[in-house]
Amino acid sequence: MKNINPFKLIVDLFLLITSFLSAFFIKRGNFNFDNIYISIIPIMLFAWIISCFVTSKFRDGSEDKSISLQPYIYSSLYFAGSLSLIIFGLNLSNLSRFVVFGTVLLHLILEILILSGLYLPFFKKDISEKQNISFKLMITEFSLVTIGFFIIHYYKMSTFIISSIKYKYILISLYLIWFLVSLFSHKFLIDLKEQYFKLILPFLRSYLIELSIISSIIFGFNISGFSRLLVFGTIFIYAFMEILILTSGYLIKHTQKSDIPEVDFFDAPLLHEDLIVNGIIAKEKKSKKKYRFPGKNESPGYVRDKLSKIYLKNYREVFEYVDSSVDLDSVNIVKTEIMDTANPYNVNILPGSSFELFVNLHELNSFRHVNKYLIDANRILKRGGIFISRFEPMERRYFYFRKKYPRFFANLFYLFDFIWKRIFPKLPFLKKIYFIITKGRDRVFSMAQGLGRLYHCGFEIVSLTEFDNHVWFVAKKVKKPLENVTPSYATFFKQKRVGKGGKLIYIYKMRTMHPYSEFIHKYVYDRNKLDEKGKIKDDFRITSWGRILRKFWIDELPMIINWIKRDLKLVGVRPLSETFFNTYPDDLKKMRVKCKPGLIPPYYADMPKDIDEVFESERRYLESYGKKPIRTDISYFFKALKNILFKGAKSG
Repeated sequence: MKNINPFKLIVDLFLLITSFLSAFFIKRGNFNFDNIYISIIPIMLFAWIISCFVTSKFRDGSEDKSISLQPYIYSSLYFAGSLSLIIFGLNLSNLSRFVVFGTVLLHLILEILILSGLYLPFFKKDISEKQNISFKLMITEFSLVTIGFFIIHYYKMSTFIISSIKYKYILISLYLIWFLVSLFSHKFLIDLKEQYFKLILPFLRSYLIELSIISSIIFGFNISGFSRLLVFGTIFIYAFMEILILTSGYLIKHTQKSDIPEVDFFDAPLLHEDLIVNGIIAKEKKSKKKYRFPGKNESPGYVRDKLSKIYLKNYREVFEYVDSSVDLDSVNIVKTEIMDTANPYNVNILPGSSFELFVNLHELNSFRHVNKYLIDANRILKRGGIFISRFEPMERRYFYFRKKYPRFFANLFYLFDFIWKRIFPKLPFLKKIYFIITKGRDRVFSMAQGLGRLYHCGFEIVSLTEFDNHVWFVAKKVKKPLENVTPSYATFFKQKRVGKGGKLIYIYKMRTMHPYSEFIHKYVYDRNKLDEKGKIKDDFRITSWGRILRKFWIDELPMIINWIKRDLKLVGVRPLSETFFNTYPDDLKKMRVKCKPGLIPPYYADMPKDIDEVFESERRYLESYGKKPIRTDISYFFKALKNILFKGAKSG
């Protein structure tokens, strides 16, 4: 709480004590406190402090002379909810509910009479500069509450059908509390131009109020015989999904703000993700030469005719792309296989190492076991053989709905598509439902994952293009598929890095990139190069959540395990992948392998502006560490800490 008014704080504490004593005396007629009421006093003070902190109701209002009752009412709701949760958690059921809630009510009345100055236009809020209520967001929230409820109901009851009348009452009550609290907290006045925390604050506040009201009702009326998981789980799931959507919208709005025109919340993915796909393809189109197969072809023109007049007859743009990427006259028709099938058996029966060119016009998303299909495609091709196919990246999924439906319904269908195809497959207890219903077909994966799967299965991208919301690729077989290598699907995973003495060590990380991103590290580096801070430019592999995790250093926390295992020390040069390590100057590579890498790299102390300054920063640190190791690490630690806390240094 910034600029706290200490006078109001002291007065409010006095009012709280007065309210407690008054409620106790009204109930008991004396001041003979039992041990349980003595123990509740510090709990009550703790809950009061929480409510004051959350609402900032004692912030000095010198900049805004208007007074509102809203902070006091918010604070009372948080106060009642916090007390109820703590009392319920500590099983202090013998406490008088009259004393507890009487204290809260008397405290609110005294605050209104004394601290508010009797300024009584309820819930005043200046919305003249804000946009109107977003009914789209209201409908979206209603849908999320419904989805959250039925997810928990299915988890508990193994059915989506609500047979119990009390569960129907619970759903209706959740709707009512959600709607009233949402209107009260003004969270439907969404404005993505706000700073991130100002944007999500009304939403976080509304979740806390909902929890407070529900907790107060449960404790106050001593309600039992219902599923608490159903109530609190519904709020948690809907809150999680909503914050995820808001955060994605905010990041999309602000990451590319120089390139994206002003758009509303639901149109943001359309433009930002268009830039991702088109940006990658634009880099691929630069200075690409036709791929020519070795050897002499005795029947030139046959493959071209077959593609042009039969298989790609209705895809002229795709044919022109293939013809410009591959010298079709150099392909032997006998060593070519062209099909349009989603049945993996049709590929599985083909003989190994028999073809120079394999074309399947069916999208990768249609295969249940994508990797198994790609491994078979690799098997039937000779080394240096070409594989041509397509996939729909999730970045283009929004276009699919915008082309088929009016805008409102497109937004709604896209929301449900996002929840069904991108959230369900990632949650343990929902994943099974998803795969039973879909049989694993019509998969949704990102551009990074699509390319990563190809590289994982032994291919290398020759060229890319985009047509009708699909990415078409020409890929060359360069090796056998990787074996015993697990893609980074999990939240936590290990990465191979260069440690002391050049020894390869495994670093624990929290995933901030799309799955399979590690397999296209060199691909992205070769095309994008590094920015001035030594990071890959415009790295499309990083997820929206990943940017937030990197901003607040959350993704670095698992590396503490490496510190405990003594693979790393607290301060030291950052452990690099082999690809990055090989881009360093030879003298710096020799200096680096002489000591352990560290959790906190020296460039957070020096704040270099480009990659050359990063090199110099590491040289200075390593030279100083070689002479005075302990003193150097202490000095760099405090310099880095200052820059992280006050100058916004971040992990990525």
